[in-house]
Parts: sequence; structure tokens; C-alpha cells
Amino acid sequence: MRRAYVESHEPFTEALRLALRWAGDTATIHAPDTGSIKENRLDQLGVPLTCASPRSKFHGRPQGTVVGTFLNLKEVLEVERASGVDGLVVVQAHGPSRFPGVSHHGPWVTAFGAEHLGGQEIAAIAAAEPALRAAIRGLTGLAVGNQGLLDNRERSVVIHALTFLRSRGFALDPDALMVEALRNEWGGTGPEDLRQIAIDLNKGTQLRFDKGRLRPERLEEWAAAGT
Repeated sequence: MRRAYVESHEPFTEALRLALRWAGDTATIHAPDTGSIKENRLDQLGVPLTCASPRSKFHGRPQGTVVGTFLNLKEVLEVERASGVDGLVVVQAHGPSRFPGVSHHGPWVTAFGAEHLGGQEIAAIAAAEPALRAAIRGLTGLAVGNQGLLDNRERSVVIHALTFLRSRGFALDPDALMVEALRNEWGGTGPEDLRQIAIDLNKGTQLRFDKGRLRPERLEEWAAAGT
């Protein structure tokens, strides 16, 4: 699937022009709510239009080559997971803010190598440490093809692995971990769930897990990948 972005410093009118040109004949617009559609007159462009909000009269599933306007990271990933989408360009994309933990488009840009069309370039997120990348690969079978980590057993295993590696001195970068989950094609909201678990652990939150679900040898194997 083709992917691109126009960063938020590009004026919206020009950003939209760049995005529609990139999308071509199969362009459709997908916005978060009716307010952003009306304010920017997106319904007057003659381009097929859908909206993420179920309360909007424009509500519908994105299709074709999607021009995502004003979508946050969660909404961008929902488009990624939608069937019938063959391309995605994010307009008003933004990188990290000065407030730690606030979500941004950097993980999506980094994981998929999205093409930069305008505005400031969003810097790639530094890779997670080798031990953590090994753990994400090893945990992938638990998270692919489901609805993220909603099952307490799957969530428990992920918490156990991250807690163990953090205790061994490996830094949990929530964005870098999310990049690895996206690259390993974690299903559902798995990448977002993983990012939040890392944020919570870094805050010192005591997350419960079952120590019996992961063999100590497997944990040591992942830790050894970082030495």
C-alpha cells in the first residue's frame, strides 16, 4: 500500500492540493467529524467523502486512495486496518510534541516509510533496543490476527516481557515499541495497546501479570539479544 503525508506546517489549502494530486483518480477524503468537513468545505470539492464519527451524516468506511484530513494517530491506524483502502496520505500530520506521552504520527511514518510531500519532514523514530525488538518478534504470534491485547492472557504476557526487560535496564520507548509492533503486523489495536503499556510502566504503574505464562528461558533469550 502507498503511504504519504503532508506535515502540519504546510498551509491546509496547499497541503490538500498536494495530497489530492498524489492520490490521483481514486482519491477519497476521510475526515474525523462534521465540523472539520464544514469548516474546510470538504463537501464542496466533488471528491467522495467519508467521516470517522458515527454521529456524522458523512459516516462511512474509507475506500480507495484515502486523503486523511485532521486524523489523529488512532484514526490513521483505523484507516490502515480498513479493507478496500489501497493508499493513504495524511494531511496535517505532526511529529512529537514537547509533552511526553502525547501521540503523534511519527510511529506510522517510521514504520511504513511514508513519503514526505510537504511541510516539515517528520524525523524517523530511533529503533528500539535489540532485546526489545526480539521480544516484539517473539510476542507477535500472540497479537496478530486478533483485536489487539484485549484478552487478559495476551496482555499479561506482554506486560511480563516488558516488565522483565525494563528491570534488566532496557529503556522502554513507547513510540519505538509501537513502530516494531506495526512492522510485525500486530492485529487490531495491538500497537496502540503496547505503546500505552510502556507508558504506564515508565510511570511506575504496577501492572498485574501471570508469571507462569512465559518461560524464564524465553525471557533470558530476549535479554541476551541486547548484549
